[in-house]
Amino acid sequence: MTFPGSIDGGAARGSVAAAATSSLAGAVAGSPSNLDLLVVGPGVLGSVLGRDWLASVQGGTATGLTNTDRSHERLRAMGLTPATRSTLPPNKKYSFVAFAAPPSGSEDYVADIKSALALWDGSGSFIFTSSMSVCAVDDGGSATDEHCPLVPVGAGPSTDKLRGAEEAVLAAGGNVLRLVGLYHKFRGAHTFFIKQGTVARPGGYVVNLLHYEDAAALAAAILRGDGSGPFRGRAFLGTDGHPVTFEDMVEYCFAGGAFERVPVSFTGTFPDGGKTGRGKRVDNSGTSQALGGWKPKYESFQSFMAAGGADYYNTSGLKWN
Repeated sequence: MTFPGSIDGGAARGSVAAAATSSLAGAVAGSPSNLDLLVVGPGVLGSVLGRDWLASVQGGTATGLTNTDRSHERLRAMGLTPATRSTLPPNKKYSFVAFAAPPSGSEDYVADIKSALALWDGSGSFIFTSSMSVCAVDDGGSATDEHCPLVPVGAGPSTDKLRGAEEAVLAAGGNVLRLVGLYHKFRGAHTFFIKQGTVARPGGYVVNLLHYEDAAALAAAILRGDGSGPFRGRAFLGTDGHPVTFEDMVEYCFAGGAFERVPVSFTGTFPDGGKTGRGKRVDNSGTSQALGGWKPKYESFQSFMAAGGADYYNTSGLKWN
């Protein structure tokens, strides 16, 4: 996917600059040219981010840029303005841009990132939703905002794509949000494990989770510059702060009655030596502090499932494809 425009951080400001700045007091940090948000890849995460933006920024707009029109009805129902490359207003620049499209299906992910950066006017904020898979900690130890060593370039095509995308965003003054495993009731690793039954992974492997709604809210907080913002060229971590093992994750689904209990067994074993293959424990207290004490709506995967797993995705009546 390729988007129109050329990279120009010094693009002309919108004609509503003065009105926008005065109406943003207490809502958005800095001096953005306009209140317009462009969400590139408004899927399960990005569309809720757009919805959060509309709810939290008075006078703001949210446009969802897609490759096809399959999701446009849902986007309209959520208050977003859907657009494709051919219908995007010519020469339009946005003060706020969120890139939430996954690497899958992209022939040149870094080029896609740069095309999205070309649609940012350089004011406001840019956020790229990346992944904690770029963090090299895998011995069961701790990863934090201050300690997040990166997987070396060349270790694998997936992390290479993400690292290249992150570098392009940070170099342009945008921000990166490294997210852990995202979930809602019917989407995430837990649904795969329950469906699979027998899983060739060690049950004690440690993972970190964050509800999709909370990931969207966190990205919106970074865009607004909550706390000590506005932010430029910074990497943030997104997690609920409650690491779980694969075995515990599945048990939490059954214990509260959110899912009917079925047999699930993990048959994998840990590598010898204890140096790799055990996961990580992510602590994003630095991110939370920078954003003025941000906390997730859904405190943990365990509490979410214990409460029955009700969320926006399964109560909105919308079709999520």
